[in-house]
This record gives sequence, structure tokens and C-alpha cells, in this order.
Amino acid sequence: MKTTKWQLWGRGLICLMALAAAIFYWDTLCEILGGIRQISAVGFCVSILLSAAAYVVEGMTISLMAGAVIPRLPVQRGIAIALICEFYRMITLGNGPGIVEIHYLHKDGMEPGSATVVTMIQYMVKRTAVMLLGVLGFVVLYSGGNGKEICSKYAAFMGTGCLITIGVIACFMGLTLSSKIAAWAGTFLDWLCRKLPSWEKRFLQWKQQIDLLNHSGKEIVKQKYRLFGTVLLQTGKMLLFYAIPVCLLYEKTGLSFAENILLMAVAYMLAGVIPAPSGIGALEFVFLLFFTGFVETGAALPAILLFRFVTWVLPFGVGGGVLIWMRTRGY
Repeated sequence: MKTTKWQLWGRGLICLMALAAAIFYWDTLCEILGGIRQISAVGFCVSILLSAAAYVVEGMTISLMAGAVIPRLPVQRGIAIALICEFYRMITLGNGPGIVEIHYLHKDGMEPGSATVVTMIQYMVKRTAVMLLGVLGFVVLYSGGNGKEICSKYAAFMGTGCLITIGVIACFMGLTLSSKIAAWAGTFLDWLCRKLPSWEKRFLQWKQQIDLLNHSGKEIVKQKYRLFGTVLLQTGKMLLFYAIPVCLLYEKTGLSFAENILLMAVAYMLAGVIPAPSGIGALEFVFLLFFTGFVETGAALPAILLFRFVTWVLPFGVGGGVLIWMRTRGY
């Protein structure tokens, strides 16, 4: 297949974006690579396997959600899309994965509007899974005694995280299931257009997305078994992610494996409240706050840096390879 001028320009642009991301994240990358040198070969390999399993589950999620609109999306295609999204997550500072998933779902036969709705619902399901695991972890650790002291210090932040997540999910479900709420939101955006004319284009885009979500989202949300399956898959994916640093630390913390997983779930949820490009820095900060109460910093820091490597740097590299391979095949 002959490569066109625009394809060459596109590949060049991707390379430039990857270079810019590498420069932006250079200090972080150096810290990560320095930290993982302290990890044993066995721990490193186990972490890679857990991360790989998590992305297989993410691919299954994409395939399952896509099945609500199109006849069939192979799981391997869903895995490829998940990895490509991770490539773009890094080079766009966390802002590109949703758009990329919509683009590739459209290539597989889904209308852009439906692909947008599917991607939005999938994101909400992920936030729901993170919240449920975080709340469960907080309740168990606080009532069980072992983690009560550390959890009580950050109870206010936990409440804030839950309220934000519940608020976002409630608004999303309201806009999806209620035509009246969607109409109120549209009226409010019309009012904002009159008050802030410079933002009119953006507000109109939001209004179109709300209309699309309300008209198309109902049919997807009504598929309860599919939605429930997606929640289970996303919960399983997050548990696989949480197990990565826990496998390195649970013998040192004095907590059981399950308690370590729940502590990681609380830390991950609270980190989502802190705004940061691609989440870099927020999770490390909260993770060290929680785990250094049970283990020395010298042990906790390599564990979270390895987590970043196998859930951020490695998927970026693999995703870039998958992208190149798919582009050479004309996909």
C-alpha cells in the first residue's frame, strides 16, 4: 500500500508529540527508571504480568461495551485500542484517550455519536468501580483497626472524593436517563451562551453532546447485564492494578494481602481528587502518605515507581508499537 503525503505528515507529527512528551516527563522517567532498579527480577516480571492482564481486561471491556451498538468487536481489537489509548494518554498529557477510542470505534463501524456515548459510559463505569473499591477499603480499614489511624486522618478528603464522584455519576445518569434534566441543562447552556458570547461555540458543543447522550445513552444503559458485566470487568482491572505495588510490599507492612489491596484502593481514589497531568505525582504523593505508615519510604517508593512504569511507560511503548503495526496494515 502506497504511503500518502498526509500519512507521512501524520507519522511525523506523532513522532514530534512523542518527543515533546518525553522531554516534558524526562525527570519523572529518570526517577521511575532509578526506582525500578531496586526491584527484584521476580517482582518486576510479576508486575508486568499483572499489568498485561489488566489491559486484556480493558480490551474485554471495550469489546463488551461496543457490542451494545455494533454486532461484534473482537477482544484483540479492544486490547489494541486500549494500548493505543495509553500511547496517546502520555503524549497528550492525559487528554487524548477518549478521542482516540472514539476514532477507532468509528473505524470499526460505529457512528461517531454512538462511539462518544459508549466511551463516556465506559469512563463513568470506571469511576464507579474506583469509588466502590475506595469506599469499601475505607470502611473495612477504619472499622477493622489496622488502618483506622491512617484513614481517620484523611476522612474529610475521602468524603470529598466520594461526593465528587457521586455528583459526577449522578449528573451523568440524570442527563442520560431523564429527558427533563437534559432539557434543563440545554436551557441553562443557552442562557450561558447569551451571558458569555465568547464561549458560545463550546457551550453549543456541550449541548449537542447532552442531546446525543440522552437519545443514545438510554438504549445502552438499559442493557443491564452488559452494564453489570462492564462494572465487574472494570473492578477486576483495578484490582489487578492495585496488586502491582502490593505484591512487593504486603510482607513488609504487617497487613494482610487483602488489607494492602484495600489501602491501595483508598489511596488511588483520593489521588483522583488531586488535579495533575496524566495523574502524575498525585498518586505517588497519596500512596507514600498511606503506605509509609506501615513500611519505610525506601521500600514504598520503588513499589509505586514500578507501578508507574508498568501502567504508564510500558503501555506507552507497547501502544506505540501497536499503532505503527496497525498503520502499516492500513487500519
